[in-house]
Amino acid sequence: MPVITHTRPSRGSKPIWVGSRLVLKPLLRLWPVTPSGLRLLYLIDRAAARGPKPRGVVSEQMELAGRPVEMSVPAGPSRRDSDTALLYLHGGAFITCGLATHRVVAGRMARVTGLPVFSLAYRQLPEAGVGTSVHDAYYAYRELLLERGYRHVVVAGDSAGGFLAAKIGEYAHRDGLSMPAAYVGFSPLLDLDLANNPDRSSRSDAYLPMSKMAELTPMFDQGPIGLDGVRRIAALSPRSIPPLLITCAQDEMLEPDIIELVESLDAAGATAVAHSFSWQVHAFPAISGKHREALEAIALAGDFVREALQSAKQGDTSAEKMHGQAG
Repeated sequence: MPVITHTRPSRGSKPIWVGSRLVLKPLLRLWPVTPSGLRLLYLIDRAAARGPKPRGVVSEQMELAGRPVEMSVPAGPSRRDSDTALLYLHGGAFITCGLATHRVVAGRMARVTGLPVFSLAYRQLPEAGVGTSVHDAYYAYRELLLERGYRHVVVAGDSAGGFLAAKIGEYAHRDGLSMPAAYVGFSPLLDLDLANNPDRSSRSDAYLPMSKMAELTPMFDQGPIGLDGVRRIAALSPRSIPPLLITCAQDEMLEPDIIELVESLDAAGATAVAHSFSWQVHAFPAISGKHREALEAIALAGDFVREALQSAKQGDTSAEKMHGQAG
């Protein structure tokens, strides 16, 4: 089955869900969607920067395509392939979070995959719309492939970052560039116009309010760079989507879009699987610390990435043999 459900939550799951529902959801519903209100959210990343650093990784500050990046690699002797990397795109509804808030999940992805993970600080609202965010993500991907010497790049992201990661595949296919080796999404946003879909609801979501999504949607088309291509990832051709793994919370606002995409890709013969965890919150692998389900989801992602890279490298070998025979 392309959608796997996990129905035995750990002991701490329900208190986290209920606390989010009682505190975080009302706060988000009331937060002002104004330039000053959105800029206040930048303080979240600044506060997170004072927190503990992830263990088991070594990090370095750098730039990709003119944007700040934090590269995390597993500490200790390296056994990783020098031609493979992972580009991570943080969530936050295109308005908040950054390198610091997602330092832990980026570090864990580095440890479970054994790859260097490049976590990108793309431009966000209110200074820039989604088209600009996609541009920053795509050109970081291009630089990894065309200038940094990586032959295979995995793309990953949570929430809004999951949308950016999917758009990379669309743009790469459009431009004849090598496709991502795999896609990993933690509760990815798959439809920019979700709030206008009458079949979608946030009634059962732990903390995402549909009303706030509706307020943000008109701002997504803000410049300076326009958004090309689809606004709804399910509208893409399967050829524009790499092997795909998605983790989500059962009954969260984004789950129906996730199930729709995975089932359509599976029906088309593509590699796509979703894991739906009961009593979890939106994007829990990126925010839940040492929570059992978060660690399980990241371990599943590591296994999936390794299998996808093995298939990609086997494809390289086959192509090289065919080229040699033709020569």
